[in-house]
Amino acid sequence: MTDHPLHEKGAKNGNAFPLMIALTALVLAVTSGVVNYRQNNLANLESSLRDTRDQLQLAKNDITDIKMKTIKQLVDADFAVKNQQHVKHENQQLRDDLADARARVTELEAQIRSMDRKLVSAISRLKANNKLASAKKAASAKAHAKTTSTPASLDSLIATSDLDVYVQRIARPLQQDIGATLSQRGFKPKFPVRPAGMGLSRTTTVFYYQARYKPVANKLVKILSDITKDDVLLKKGASPYPGNKIIVHIIGN
Repeated sequence: MTDHPLHEKGAKNGNAFPLMIALTALVLAVTSGVVNYRQNNLANLESSLRDTRDQLQLAKNDITDIKMKTIKQLVDADFAVKNQQHVKHENQQLRDDLADARARVTELEAQIRSMDRKLVSAISRLKANNKLASAKKAASAKAHAKTTSTPASLDSLIATSDLDVYVQRIARPLQQDIGATLSQRGFKPKFPVRPAGMGLSRTTTVFYYQARYKPVANKLVKILSDITKDDVLLKKGASPYPGNKIIVHIIGN
């Protein structure tokens, strides 16, 4: 039995259909593989791009940090330079101040040495003056001791005194009474003629010429006050008479 042509055609069509399906499946598989490949490549590319962006961002951050650090270092360097200049200026100012202070210290030390020398000299003069004052005080005490002698010493001084009495406006009888009274008290009165040009004091006055004979003059003041009933002055004479010289001016009314 031979095949019918339609049967043969249907058989061919039936064989072609699976082939087409297979080809279609192959094409779809290839297409899917290509699509998957491309999708994988795109995913990898996107991941790579993200990594690249991240790396770029990190690089930008690093660059920014580097810029900030560089700017900070530049600012610090500029500040350090300015600060160094300021420090140099301050150091120079301190050196100048130190030099001035040393000069002032030297000047003060010189003044102190000068003051020390003056102080030592003043102390020496003070010691010398104190020594001289002590000597004068001792001499004065000795002289005072002599002037405050015992009555016997005063009598001895009265006996060795050289007494001149000048009278003015005194009656003769009163003059004689004065002479007698003085003689009774141990004096040796003389009534010499008044030298030409010699002036008399205005009131009755007793003159002595040495401190040793001042007690004798005091004694005369008391005696003459009792006789004349008037005030009698006591003075130290300035004329160059001997130390035992006593001169009396008796002035009447």
